[in-house]
Amino acid sequence: MTRATALLAVALACGVLASGAQPQRQADRYLVYTRAIGSSNQAVWIGDIEGRRMRRLTRGGYGLVSPDGETIAVSRRSGIFTIRPDRSGGRFVARGRPTEWLPDSRHLLAVQRKALVRIDVVDGSVDVIDRREVLASSISPDGQSIAYEVNRRRVPSGECWFDVYAARVDRSARRRLTEGGRSSTPAWGAKWIAYAYRPPGTGCFKPRIWRMDADGGSKAPLMRTLPERFGNTGYYGVRPFAWVKGRPLLLATIPTEWGAELALVDIRDGRTWKPDLDPRPRYRRSMYVDDASGDGRHVVGAACGAELPCTIQIYSVLDGRRRDVITGSAAYPDWNR
Repeated sequence: MTRATALLAVALACGVLASGAQPQRQADRYLVYTRAIGSSNQAVWIGDIEGRRMRRLTRGGYGLVSPDGETIAVSRRSGIFTIRPDRSGGRFVARGRPTEWLPDSRHLLAVQRKALVRIDVVDGSVDVIDRREVLASSISPDGQSIAYEVNRRRVPSGECWFDVYAARVDRSARRRLTEGGRSSTPAWGAKWIAYAYRPPGTGCFKPRIWRMDADGGSKAPLMRTLPERFGNTGYYGVRPFAWVKGRPLLLATIPTEWGAELALVDIRDGRTWKPDLDPRPRYRRSMYVDDASGDGRHVVGAACGAELPCTIQIYSVLDGRRRDVITGSAAYPDWNR
């Protein structure tokens, strides 16, 4: 191979075209979590995606890593701050609590009082998406729309009331996707929106998972029944969390008094099970989940008892492997894996 041919091969491998287009920069991947929970030293720490080489980033309640890895949104009592992974550029952005980054890494979803808002972290501008109390949300795969759960606390029956709405992230085209106050916790996938549904007569705490089209049509159960073990004392039904790319699997959560336990749902037949992290017979150890990777194949979560310490764990969904990152006064993990 001549030198010119070798250089051409390298250029093509790197994605440099004859037109002069530059190769796209790969996003840096980070894991963050909060240490020294509840103390005067409470701070957000940052490291690589496997939780190695962790270092203190900044004081705060929790952090959210932007998709491109260039910015960390930090929640503090006084509002939302942003900072770079190298600890530079820290500044106040807006009031409220950050909930999720949009794919453009410039806009955040956040809650101000009860309202769901979109915040531009560059200029600090705030757009209100919905002024009602929003408890959960999910961004569409193209990043242009959002499905979210609205909670109405005061209803004539005295029971819970949740419905799912959708809107463009620019606040336009808001629409109601469900009726009757029995639907919540949307998870927007490539084909459907999964959501938690409570059939009439089942109460607030025994939802199972249904799915619908992006316009609210073609509603159908992914789980026709709720397994009895997931509706007994200490367990509060099954809710969708994230889709597993390339597999007929949905990640779900089972809320408990200690946190949200991970469950897997086979969308072909509704079979639902919890991963067991304890290899010993007759022993069980659940995986708790805070965040999922973009393809749904990995999750990270903090397992805590009634009080500290907590163990932050990374779990591989497809091969069933778990790795402990840290045990101690640590919680609220997030990543851009």
